[in-house]
Amino acid sequence: MTKGNIVKMPNTKQFEFGGLNLQLRLSGKAIIAIEKRLDESLMGLFVNGQGGFKLPGTNKLLIVLQGANQTSGVSDSDLVAAFERFIEAGNTTFDLFETIQELLDEAGFFGKKETEKEATSGESLDSEPTVDNDIL
Repeated sequence: MTKGNIVKMPNTKQFEFGGLNLQLRLSGKAIIAIEKRLDESLMGLFVNGQGGFKLPGTNKLLIVLQGANQTSGVSDSDLVAAFERFIEAGNTTFDLFETIQELLDEAGFFGKKETEKEATSGESLDSEPTVDNDIL
């Protein structure tokens, strides 16, 4: 499949993976299917029992990739073969991990990003306090 033949689906992340052009999206249905297949939550992939960070196994990363994939006709065996080509091309499992982490971040798993500043009543903590002369 060439890049020219791919129609970008809305709300997806394009990812070229070992010769496959995947369109990734973590919908609610995809999240439930992934967690069922993993038999743990997506956050459980990255956090150990003591609350520390852990790097999930490659097979688990491939399950997340397959579950988030919106491109038709990509089987588990296709992903395994693509992973072989991905590694042979000089990429690492950490490169795959970073892509999965970005996907989870975009889906809001690590909290929402603040895009708007909090509205104020026009007062600033940096300005000099004013005294109302009518009070005195």
